Amino acid sequence: MLFKPDTISRCFSSRNALALLLTGGIVITGCRTKAPENAPVNLKTPGIGYQTYKGTTGRRTSVTLPDSSRVILNSASVLEVPANYLQGNRAVILDGDAFFAVVPSTDTFTVTSDKLRATVLGTEFKMRSFASQHGATVYLLNGKIRVGKSYHSATDNQPEILERGQMILANNEIDLMEKETYHPEELETWLSDTLRINNTNPMALSRTLEEWFGVEVEMKGDASKAPAITDAAFFHASLEDVLNNLGEQQHFKYKIRDNKVVITF
Repeated sequence: MLFKPDTISRCFSSRNALALLLTGGIVITGCRTKAPENAPVNLKTPGIGYQTYKGTTGRRTSVTLPDSSRVILNSASVLEVPANYLQGNRAVILDGDAFFAVVPSTDTFTVTSDKLRATVLGTEFKMRSFASQHGATVYLLNGKIRVGKSYHSATDNQPEILERGQMILANNEIDLMEKETYHPEELETWLSDTLRINNTNPMALSRTLEEWFGVEVEMKGDASKAPAITDAAFFHASLEDVLNNLGEQQHFKYKIRDNKVVITF
């Protein structure tokens, strides 16, 4: 996980609770009130055509934008690029998990999801914001970035400015957006596509796979007797490659359905 748990506010005192919060599994009480339900919003500009890029489940997809900015789309993510992108409108729409290496320009570059909007001139960052989940994150690797809510909030619409080592944690169900810190080296490891798993039990493995591949993981059966993974390394491996290898070690079977993995012990 890219989160640094000791920097999360008192509302998020444990890694497990944080992971559930990001996927919409729990609502924290006593810190924030639940936000009102918002109707689905069409983020596309009327009258403008869009090029749609889709990530393959369990693999990363590289996309080069018209200004030579680079995007790495994670599993089953969708990126919409407008036809007028080079006409002073460097604005794309994301539903999913993606890393952006933005070429500097006098024109701003904006990524909008159903929960967050990130604006830069030229920098490197990673955004995860699936429309099917309440949680979202933005990790800044280099440069500066302005991040705000993409919807109108009844409590707080103030954007945050991030520098290297800072991130945004958001959840639209409880109308939350907070600036936190993380270890940039973890994002650099993700970019190197070198997955190392050490002294990891099944629950920790599920969180690692979710963060690395941008999928949802459900575990069934009794995993208590499964041996811990002591030392495993995967270089440019697909989700299937990782699951096939670990399934033999931990004696589980798996199925991939859309963007969800079901592991059965």
